[in-house]
Amino acid sequence: MNPQIVRKEQTWLAGFSFYGDPFRLSPGWTEENEIGRLWQRFMAYLASLDEAGRAFIARPGIAYEVHVYNEETRNSGLFEVFVGVELAKGAPIPLEAVVKVLPATTYAVFTLRGQEIVGDWSLAIYGEWLPESGYELAHQYHIQYHDGSFKGFDHLDESSLDVYVPVRPKA
Repeated sequence: MNPQIVRKEQTWLAGFSFYGDPFRLSPGWTEENEIGRLWQRFMAYLASLDEAGRAFIARPGIAYEVHVYNEETRNSGLFEVFVGVELAKGAPIPLEAVVKVLPATTYAVFTLRGQEIVGDWSLAIYGEWLPESGYELAHQYHIQYHDGSFKGFDHLDESSLDVYVPVRPKA
């Protein structure tokens, strides 16, 4: 795995959130687990809005899935999953949405293709690449960046997905 190292400024996101064990109902990559259900709820919400209602979206066609970890994650496996879009500057935040502010930071960006998307890429990133990289985690989250390159579970061979891991040089 050879990521690209990039610097991103602070990013404001608006969307929906879930906290708990997202794989309780169904393990792995599936539309039947809590992550899939969260995406379904969010996409249905966006589809219900007219053009004026979508004015809060800074970059149409771009979406984020953010996994936020904490001390409880290590002990119980519980964590937050947020799905959303970049918030346009000065736009009103929809009442139904929650906001995440991602800090300005450096990211290691991994592009996953085909079966890698549903494989154990987190082990490859966190267990193999990170310890040997000269970097350490800067924050306890990662981002899956959706720009239309992920074509769905039925079209994995045609799909790609970027995973952003916040990093800093090891001390």
